[in-house]
Amino acid sequence: MTAMTIPNYISIFRIMIVPVFVIALLDFSESGAESSWWMAVIVFSAASISDGIDGYIARRFKQRSELGTFLDPMADKLLLVSGLVILSFSSAHLPKLPLWMIGMVFGRDLFLLLGFFIITYWCGKMKIQPHFLSKCATVFQMFVVAWGVLGRKEQFGLELDLFFWLCLLATVSTGITFLIYFPAGMSQLRAVPASSPSEDQSRQLLRMDIELKNSVAQSGKKISRKAKNYKSVN
Repeated sequence: MTAMTIPNYISIFRIMIVPVFVIALLDFSESGAESSWWMAVIVFSAASISDGIDGYIARRFKQRSELGTFLDPMADKLLLVSGLVILSFSSAHLPKLPLWMIGMVFGRDLFLLLGFFIITYWCGKMKIQPHFLSKCATVFQMFVVAWGVLGRKEQFGLELDLFFWLCLLATVSTGITFLIYFPAGMSQLRAVPASSPSEDQSRQLLRMDIELKNSVAQSGKKISRKAKNYKSVN
């Protein structure tokens, strides 16, 4: 029986504590309870630190696994999406993220998720490698969530332009990654035999092409006959 790697256990732990983060942050957003804020901060910090730990263990002790390549980004995405969703609500205790950032992040993730299922269904496995800029976009999004959660609404100068530019940077980098992954996914789909016309479709297209050529030829003959008749009359 094959044992699961330590990084995979850590990733599962990160996924399991996401609901605790969500409940605590929602409660602080509505009530402003200090205990809920501390709980959200502790859980967010634990998830962020353990993310670095499981990555270090996987690289240092060569414990990379196919399951880990799925669980690790899923844990990151669940934490980020949860924080972004809560920060998109109006609250007296937390800053509200701009709508254009939320739209870009969720729009890209929705398209990538849909593309993942389509490519996995038709190709069996997605072969698109994570891009460096995608990791940068994730880091920027993490900074936005951390700043919003840790800084609350009145600390660290959240009302200044720096927070706006951080949101803009995260949005632009997220949009660029979509422009990178979309063509890569389309090229992978084009390589699948199922994307080409089927045998029945090929026969139908061939029959339509023959019928079209015959129709054009008959029309040409009719025109030539009319031209000859016109010349003979004149």
